[in-house]
Amino acid sequence: MDIVFALLKLGMVALIAGVGAYFGSYLKKKGENLATHEDIDKLVEQVRAVTTTTKEIEAKISNEVWDRQKKWEVKKEVLFEATRRLSELDDALLSLHSVIQQEQAKEIDGAVVSEAKYERTLRWRKASAAFDETRLLISIVCGNETAEAFDAVGTLATVIAAKITQGDWNFYSNSQKTLAKLLLGAGQAVRKELKT
Repeated sequence: MDIVFALLKLGMVALIAGVGAYFGSYLKKKGENLATHEDIDKLVEQVRAVTTTTKEIEAKISNEVWDRQKKWEVKKEVLFEATRRLSELDDALLSLHSVIQQEQAKEIDGAVVSEAKYERTLRWRKASAAFDETRLLISIVCGNETAEAFDAVGTLATVIAAKITQGDWNFYSNSQKTLAKLLLGAGQAVRKELKT
């Protein structure tokens, strides 16, 4: 009976060892699966965080590019309008000078000159007011160099208009070279702004 008992004991030990080995292997595999699952969860969370951050960066870059493009479009529009207004101002000043010169020379009937003088003065005032508006916009969207160039043109043109309407019609001719230089400077400032 000792042998049977020993065999039974040995069988029991073998059975317990087998069951223990099976459950040990099972539990080890379950632990590995659980660890892998936790690792995958962590990885998914990291990918989600990276994706969110990437989308935020893309949106910010997109907004910055859009803002920069919009600012450029506004600046370009102001500069093109400013160039037109330079031309209108110069043309209105020349037109005013011509009628004042004709009045001084008494080449045309007084009533015709008065009407022409009124029309040209009105044209000058409109061109001057539009140019002042442009100067304000230039000071907002452009650099100091461009703003100063437009201010110089506007100041000289106003002085010339005042002088010729006061009867000093030679002032226009005497200031023509300076005015041309200032107009050229304003045009160069516009070109420089468009390159930036």
